[in-house]
Amino acid sequence: MLLSRRNVLRACGAAGAVALLPAATGRALAQPDDWFAWLRANRQHVAAVLDDGRGGRVAHRAAEPQPLASAVKVVHLAGYAKAVATGAARPDEEVRVGDWEEYYIGLDGGAHPASLRALGIPSAGDTIADDPNRRVRLDDVVASMIRFSDNAATDFLRHRLGEGVLRAAAARYGRPGAPVPEILTEFLHLILGRPVSAAQYIRDPRVKLEVIGRIPALPGYDGQAAWAGTTWAGSPVALSRIHRALTDVPVARDHLERAGAALGELPPGVAGIGFKGGALPGVITVGMSVRWADGRVGTAAVLTRGLDVARFVAGDRLVLLVRQALLDPGVLREFQVSLS
Repeated sequence: MLLSRRNVLRACGAAGAVALLPAATGRALAQPDDWFAWLRANRQHVAAVLDDGRGGRVAHRAAEPQPLASAVKVVHLAGYAKAVATGAARPDEEVRVGDWEEYYIGLDGGAHPASLRALGIPSAGDTIADDPNRRVRLDDVVASMIRFSDNAATDFLRHRLGEGVLRAAAARYGRPGAPVPEILTEFLHLILGRPVSAAQYIRDPRVKLEVIGRIPALPGYDGQAAWAGTTWAGSPVALSRIHRALTDVPVARDHLERAGAALGELPPGVAGIGFKGGALPGVITVGMSVRWADGRVGTAAVLTRGLDVARFVAGDRLVLLVRQALLDPGVLREFQVSLS
């Protein structure tokens, strides 16, 4: 499959972050090519761990927490895999689309509408399903969370499984203490400027009307980036650890590797590439694994913050560089030089 820049951005959740930007930033922007130059100049804004599985390793501020954006959804995926393994959830469990869409607030760059289209669910307004009583499989909701970075799918899954299951799964797969954010609640704080839970939004029509009225008055990119800097965070070493663990968990691995297929054809000798990235204004994050046919596993977690608009919209190029670093020792050395 050839790379689709839109698909990569959407899988990161970057498309959603672009949608948050004011219309004035929609003009043509300079698209920087040299991410290595940016890394050299902004080491304090980067935390990274890369291990190609054959002795090549880069670690920079490896234990430092930074915003994770949608890369955190690998924790929700781990919770789903654990629930399936214990019989607490079934992939073919029926989910009412209207229950999923209770957590939909927009501002996702078309992630949820893309989920509906992929499932063949009619949506006349290209936002929510025409028939809220339509049923889909729980596994379809999980696929939407990973493939399109559907925030509503993520929050529905969190509600369905419970926060405790997610935390237990994170600990089981190497990330004890991992954040398990309710993404809708975080976005409501941005929009309303005060704490409002997802449950309040869902049950109170006055809150929904207030949100609709406030969205057009969102702050500009710098204000959104300041908010993003306060959202859920984690370290690259922990993120890398859970990606490595999930290469041995088929339910989770298959979802991540289907998302990784958007990055390009598998090179010879590679059995699969798993991917879940993330983005919020000012933030691009990458979590990745490579399974070699001979059994080796490489993983990477690269977390960046403090990005200006031009650098932010070039986030897909960082994703490709991370992928190449796990496949090409020369590119991995470029990361080492840039971050040393």
